[in-house]
Amino acid sequence: MTFPRQPQHINLSPSGWSPWIGWGETPEDRFTRAQRYEMKKLGIDPEAHAMFVTVYREATQREGGHRRGDVPQVFQFDCPVLSVTRDHRLRVIAPNGDVKIVMRDGWADEPHPFNRQLVQERCR
Repeated sequence: MTFPRQPQHINLSPSGWSPWIGWGETPEDRFTRAQRYEMKKLGIDPEAHAMFVTVYREATQREGGHRRGDVPQVFQFDCPVLSVTRDHRLRVIAPNGDVKIVMRDGWADEPHPFNRQLVQERCR
């Protein structure tokens, strides 16, 4: 079982844009249009690029409607890895095409302990 790529209903505003939202040509596409565009600019073949990571992120309160203290929903998506930082975090191309740094275990930010355990159990 996998987590969805992003919320089904997205309220976008210029001030609330998220680098973790993006669309592919079809829902089955591994990478979004913006990721493919950035990979092409960098000379990376999306079909042959072997270095990628599954990135997990938790829904914001605005996206998930969860109350403070509740466990937020988790989203997952594949991101091409560009490099590894000195502290072993990963530089990736986020779904909107921006270059972002994620933790080495694939989390975009430090998750709720329950969600970290849930993902670790699913990856076994």
